[in-house]
Amino acid sequence: MKGSRNLITWNSMIAGLMLNNQSEMAVALFEEVEFEGMKPDSATWNSLIRGFSQLGKGFEAFKYFEKMQSAGVELSLKCITSLLPACSILCALKHGKEIHGLAIRSGISNEEFMATALIDMYMNCGYSSCARKIFVQFESKPDDPAFWNAMISGYGRNGENGSAFEIFDLMREEKVKPNSATFFGVLSSCSHTGQVDRGLQVFRMMNKVCNLSPNLEHFGCIVDLLGRCGKLEEAKDLIQELPDPPAAIFASLLGACECHLNYELGEEIAIKLSELRPENPEPFVILSSIYTAVGRWGDVERIRLMIDDRGLRKFPGFSSISVT
Repeated sequence: MKGSRNLITWNSMIAGLMLNNQSEMAVALFEEVEFEGMKPDSATWNSLIRGFSQLGKGFEAFKYFEKMQSAGVELSLKCITSLLPACSILCALKHGKEIHGLAIRSGISNEEFMATALIDMYMNCGYSSCARKIFVQFESKPDDPAFWNAMISGYGRNGENGSAFEIFDLMREEKVKPNSATFFGVLSSCSHTGQVDRGLQVFRMMNKVCNLSPNLEHFGCIVDLLGRCGKLEEAKDLIQELPDPPAAIFASLLGACECHLNYELGEEIAIKLSELRPENPEPFVILSSIYTAVGRWGDVERIRLMIDDRGLRKFPGFSSISVT
C-alpha cells in the first residue's frame, strides 16, 4: 500500500512537470522511479506520453510508447487516445493506422471517446474518407457534440466545407445540441466559402435557438466573413455589439478595408487601433497604402507626417495585418 501511494505521488509529480512544460525534469523523475524500487505503471507511462503529445513533441511521445510496449505494460484507453494527437502533429498516418488497429484488437475502437480521437487524427492527416467511415459505423450517433465537432472542424480544415455543412445539418436533425466549438467550425466554413447569409443565420442561431453567447472567436469569424464580401459597414456595426472589442478584430476589419480600398472606414479603424496600440505604426502604414492605391497623394503625405509626429518607427515592406 505504501509503495502504491508513493507511485501515485511520483505520477502526479511527473504529470505536473509535463503540464508546466518541464519535460526534461519529468523524464529525470521518471528515470528515478525504478531507482527508488518501484515499477512504472500505465499511469506513469501515460503521464509522459500524453505530456509530450500535448507539448507537440510527437517523436518523444512515440519513443516512450515503444518503451512502454517493450516493458510489457498493458495498454489503456487513455494511452492510445493520447498518442493520436501525436500522429496528427507528425502527419503520421502509418502510426495512426497502427493505433487504430490496436484499438480494434483491444475492443475499444467503438468507444465514443476513442472514435472521436480517431476521427480527429484522420482529419488532421488529411484522410477525411477514413474519418467518415468511423462516423457512419455508428448507427445511433452519440449525442456528445465533440463527436460531431471532430467531423465539422475536420472537413473545414481540409477545405471540404460543403461536407461540414452537411454534418451540421444532420446534427440538428438528430437533435444533438451544438456547443460553442460547433458554431466556430461552421462559421469558419461560412467565412471560407463566402456564405454571408448562412453565416449570419448561424451566428444569430447561437443565442436565439441554442442560448449560447458568441465569444470573440465567433465575432472574429463573422467580421472576417463580412469583410471578405465587402460588407464593411455591417462588420463595423457587429463589432459595436461587443462591450470591449480587442485590437485583433479591428485589425481584421482594417485588412478588409485595404482589400476593398475603403479609405474612409480605413482611417476610422486605423485611428481606433492607434488608441489601442499607440506604439504600433502598422495601422497607419496600411492606411497609407490604401491612399496610395487610390491615388490620394495628399492623404499619403498627411499620414506620413502623422507617423513622424507620433514618433512611430515605420517598417517598410512589412504588414502584420491581413485577411486570410
